[in-house]
Amino acid sequence: MIQSVVLTSGGINSAVAAAVAREQGEPALLHIAWGHRAAEHELAAFEAIAATLRIEKTMVAELSCMAVFGGNSRASKRLPVDDAGTLTGGETPSTFAFGLIPAMLSLAAAWAYVLKAKQIIIGLSDDHGDLGPKVSELYPDHRQEFLQTFNLMLEYAKPPKRELVVEAPLIDLTRAEVIRLGERFKISFDKTWSCYRENERPCGRCQPCATRAAGFIRAGLPDPLLLEPIGT
Repeated sequence: MIQSVVLTSGGINSAVAAAVAREQGEPALLHIAWGHRAAEHELAAFEAIAATLRIEKTMVAELSCMAVFGGNSRASKRLPVDDAGTLTGGETPSTFAFGLIPAMLSLAAAWAYVLKAKQIIIGLSDDHGDLGPKVSELYPDHRQEFLQTFNLMLEYAKPPKRELVVEAPLIDLTRAEVIRLGERFKISFDKTWSCYRENERPCGRCQPCATRAAGFIRAGLPDPLLLEPIGT
């Protein structure tokens, strides 16, 4: 029986969250294809994570209208992707896609309801260590208050006897702690993708690239994605 639906982008956090769910029961992995710059890299990472963890129940859901809407630099190539060093938490970055996380959680809830799963798992983490502001200071839909509010909405949206809740098991972990946990689960980090840009190799400048690099350094581990050319 499927216990949880895990939103799996293909990044470090979603890979580790999927491994945590695998330890707790039988998960299903849901990938949202929303037409952004790194879509092909993330889809390949999602497929690799599912194969590595031997999770058979997977789904790719289309949400391409988000790219059509535009309004953020992850989807629109007319807008420049912020470099990590420019982000202070004082204003919303160009990479913020308003409505994306709520839409993803809603799709996960719809599938979880059909599968009779009791949990929706998302790999959000708020504190990436000493590098820059907390994630929730940049992306308001990463706040714990948002997840609590979404769970309250689920209470009113679902039948009263039906159990369904969103969990973020990594929310209080730093990037380094998430990486160490993934190392314990033997996550193939070389199969994950974090960069917001669509380059063949990670740009090393955007916020997820910077926090990924700092996380591996603080975890005392090399980033295997950078040790060998992609595709080898």
